[in-house]
Amino acid sequence: TTFLSIYALVIGFGVLTALILFFAYIDQKNRKILGIISVGILILGIIFGLISGYSQKINTNDKNTITESSAEIFTMENIAKHNNSEDCWLIIDNKVFDATPASKVHPALFNCGTDASVNYHKNHGKGISDKMMVFYIGDLGEHISTKNGKEEKIKSYTELSPKKELYVASMSWNPDELMVVVEKDAEKLLFINGKTHTEIGRIHDIGFQPHTSVFSSDKKYMYIISRDGWLSKIDITTLDPVISVRVGENSRGTALTDDDKFLAVGNYEPHTLVIIDTETMRIIETIETSSEINNEPIGSRVGVVVESGQDFIIALKDANSVWVIKQDINKKWVVKDKYSNIGNNKTPLHDGFLTPDGKFFVVAAQGANSVWVLNAKTWKVVGEVSTGKLPHTGPGAVWKNTTYIPALEEGLITAIDMNTWKPIASIKTGGPGLFVRSYSKNPAYPYVWADTAFGDHKDEIYVIDARVNKIVKTLIPVKGKNSWHPEFSYDGKSVYVVSQEGGEVVVYDAYTFEVIKRIKAETPSAVSNVGLRIEEPGL
Repeated sequence: TTFLSIYALVIGFGVLTALILFFAYIDQKNRKILGIISVGILILGIIFGLISGYSQKINTNDKNTITESSAEIFTMENIAKHNNSEDCWLIIDNKVFDATPASKVHPALFNCGTDASVNYHKNHGKGISDKMMVFYIGDLGEHISTKNGKEEKIKSYTELSPKKELYVASMSWNPDELMVVVEKDAEKLLFINGKTHTEIGRIHDIGFQPHTSVFSSDKKYMYIISRDGWLSKIDITTLDPVISVRVGENSRGTALTDDDKFLAVGNYEPHTLVIIDTETMRIIETIETSSEINNEPIGSRVGVVVESGQDFIIALKDANSVWVIKQDINKKWVVKDKYSNIGNNKTPLHDGFLTPDGKFFVVAAQGANSVWVLNAKTWKVVGEVSTGKLPHTGPGAVWKNTTYIPALEEGLITAIDMNTWKPIASIKTGGPGLFVRSYSKNPAYPYVWADTAFGDHKDEIYVIDARVNKIVKTLIPVKGKNSWHPEFSYDGKSVYVVSQEGGEVVVYDAYTFEVIKRIKAETPSAVSNVGLRIEEPGL
């Protein structure tokens, strides 16, 4: 387009010059000089025209290469060679993608060099997004198997019917003590007594889950969302599934008001936040999450969702905006406050948490390598704080006046002073991390637990002494297998860690750091304590 514009201007100037010459508006000497210049300009115009045509041909050919039937064909052997974070190819629905730019961000790293179809659709729903198609480089060769000659089918539920399996007498446990383990690929929930470390029961056929659940303050109900939008309500005094309802197509975060009456669910697809009446389990409000970024309209996925008393705080993942949702005078749920241009509009916003006193909301501005902080009491912006590359807050970790933020692109945990909101320490770990946890019920307990999710040290768990901000112990729950998501028992005496690859839940003594027990589990990906999650704001 640029070449054609220049070409048109040059030709126009040439024609104008010819007219001037023709009508002899200048003398003979100047006419000769201008004639020479005109010939030169015409030649230059022809050159620009040829370049423009050639450029268009190249662009057209390039486009056809990756969109038409002439796309490059790859074999599994080709793809398997690109199996690390610096050179990451993967397959989705027999299409090949060079996902290197995103390979350090979970879950891409798990699938480098392999078929990622099942994992991709479980996380992102049906079809392949335009954002993913940017990385498209070709197709898997026809009739080339990706799974030992069998094509793996992706589940799509038209209904969800969870079922319980009890290992002890019903109602023989204290709900506060329950440790809830998400068995991700098995589509189950495992319940463990966090005081005795014995298995209580399982819920089967719960759907493919994210890491978190929310629990009612009366310790009666648990609400959990599957990634294909099924919301399940479970009685945690008996483990009876109460009801499952569809609230989205591709869902993530959940939050429950302090009075337990309203539940918010954030959707990736469609771009909405839905408010649900917890008694009827019906959607009573749907809020479209459309916004602007750099003056362009955009529909956004909903990232983190937390409650702040009777209000909800949500992050618009693709619009770098935070919204506060409240009930108006007519009891209608509306957007009351909007905060924009977070992280200088460098997407995405991801996870976040409320500090244990409920005063500050902290959200990861991953594109800007920072966290953004909002005072949830005054609704005033505190500011942004630099962190490691691609911060991932998880459920949050706070010791006294210090909070800890891991990073997904480097082995670094940033310790931030919450009085000044300035970094005070950079704690180096063996690799990128997902989760950090502290025991906020007892400020005298000085240790913060953290993980390494990816890389050569993915099997390591770290114990940080918050008094000096140094790692004092490195643990290996299952050697060579990823281990993450440390979670304290309700009494703070134990720390649970899951190893999805190792198929174990490993229980540590929170003070001696010795293994108390190993519990077999099916692809455990997350663990939450009911009592702590009820008491901590935002969880």
